[in-house]
Amino acid sequence: MIAGQSSILGVYNFLEENESLPAGQLAARQRHLLRKQLSYARRESPYFANILRHHTVEDLLNSPERWADLPLMDKSVLLENFDVVRTRNDITYPRVHEYLSDRSLADEPFHGSDLLVVSTAGTSGKSGYFVYDQREQAHIRAQYFRFMRAILAGIEPRGPLRSAAIIVTGAHMIGYKMQQHLPPEFFRMIPVLREGRAVTVEETAAELADFNPQILTCFGSTLRMLTEYKEANPDFAWRPLALINTGATLERDVQKRALAAFEGVRIFDLYGSTDTGYIGWTCEHGSMHLNTDCLKIEILDEDGRPAAEGESGSIVLTSLWHRTLPIIRYRLGDLMSVSTERCACGRSLPVVKELLGRENTLLYRRSDTGVSPVPQGVFMEMFETISGVKRFRLVQESLDKVTVSVVPLPGGEPGLAERVAQRVTPVFGAGASVDVHVVDALVPPASGKLLPVERLFDPAAERTGRR
Repeated sequence: MIAGQSSILGVYNFLEENESLPAGQLAARQRHLLRKQLSYARRESPYFANILRHHTVEDLLNSPERWADLPLMDKSVLLENFDVVRTRNDITYPRVHEYLSDRSLADEPFHGSDLLVVSTAGTSGKSGYFVYDQREQAHIRAQYFRFMRAILAGIEPRGPLRSAAIIVTGAHMIGYKMQQHLPPEFFRMIPVLREGRAVTVEETAAELADFNPQILTCFGSTLRMLTEYKEANPDFAWRPLALINTGATLERDVQKRALAAFEGVRIFDLYGSTDTGYIGWTCEHGSMHLNTDCLKIEILDEDGRPAAEGESGSIVLTSLWHRTLPIIRYRLGDLMSVSTERCACGRSLPVVKELLGRENTLLYRRSDTGVSPVPQGVFMEMFETISGVKRFRLVQESLDKVTVSVVPLPGGEPGLAERVAQRVTPVFGAGASVDVHVVDALVPPASGKLLPVERLFDPAAERTGRR
C-alpha cells in the first residue's frame, strides 16, 4: 500500500505497477488509498477530525455531493491552522517558523531530526510551510525517478549521464534540499543568485560548458535566457539531450526557439508543487500524465462544481500519501483540463489536455454580460505577431487598468509602445487604461519564476460589485 511504503524502491515498484493497470483497477486502488487517508486524517489531525465529523468515510467515497460539501483548503488555510492540521507534536508552528525564518539554517536539519521542513517561494502571493517525514520523502524521490525513467526512454545518453538544475540555492526550498546531497560527479546545482546578486547568463553558460550535463532542469524564464545566449553564441559548446521545464507553463515561442537552438534536444515538463509533490510529467511520447495513483484530482469550474469532461477549471488535489500535514481538497491555484484520450505509450494514467498555468494568469474584461475571462494564450499568440518584441510582461491591476512592459529586439522599429497598445487595448475594451513601457530587461523575482501574464485582483469581487 502506498501509505505503508517507506523505501524509495518500494514506492517506485508500486508506482510502476500502477501504470499498467486497467483504468477500473487503477480507480479502485485510488479509492482504497483514499479511504485509508481519510480515516488517518480524521483519527490523527484535530483539524480534519472537526471537518469530517459529520461524514462517514464511506459516505464521502460514495456520494459526490457529500464530498463536495467538504471545504477547500489552500496555503493560507494550512498556515492559519498549522497546529491543528499537523499529526505530530514535534512540528509546532513556532518551531517551524523560527527555523524557516533563518536562511543560515538551510543546510542544517530541523532540530537534529530527519524531517524535511521547507517553505514555498510565495510566487502566488502567499508563502507556505510544509513538512515531510522519511516515508514522505521516499514518495517524492520515487515519483521523480518514475519521471526520469520516461526521460531515459526518450533519449540516448552519451557516456556518463550528468544532470544539473538551475535553482535558488542555500534556501529552505524543496528543490535545493532534496538535491543538495546528490553525488557531485553526476549532479550539479547551478545557482540563480550568488552572494546576493543575480548570476549572469554568461556565468551560467560557463558552468554548463564546464560540467556538460546531458539533462538540465530549470524554469522557463531561465530556458529563454539560455536559448537567447545560444542564438547569439552559436559556438556555445554545451549539447543537452533533455531540458526539463518546471515552475510554469513553457511559452510556445521559447519551446520552438530552444528546439531550434539546441539541436537534437527534447523538452519535458515536470509539473508539481512544494505543497503536494509531483502532479504530472511528460512521458517519452510527449504526453503529460497525471499521478492519479498518488492524488485524487478534481477540476472545478468557476462556481466550484466539477467541470464538464475535457473542460478547463481550477485544480483541487487530495493527497493519498501526505500524513504529516494531510492535504484534502487543496486548491492549488492552477488551471487545467484533462483529455479523454489515452497516450500511445500505453500507461493507464490520464493525460493532460491543456495546462493553463496559475489562476492569476487568467485575465478578465468587462462585457455585456458583466465580466468575461481572457486566457493568457490570447496574449502569448498576440505578442508572437507584434514585430520588434523580444520579451513582454502584462499585469492586469484591475478590470480597467493594465500595464505592459516590453523588451525590444535590437535595432527594432520605433513606435513599439504604440503598436503594443493598439493590439492590447481592444481586448480589454475602450474604457480600459493600457500603459506600455519599453524597458531594457525584465527582472525575475528571487524565486526565478517570472510570469509573462499576471492578474493582481479578485474577479469575484468585480462580479458581485464588491471592491
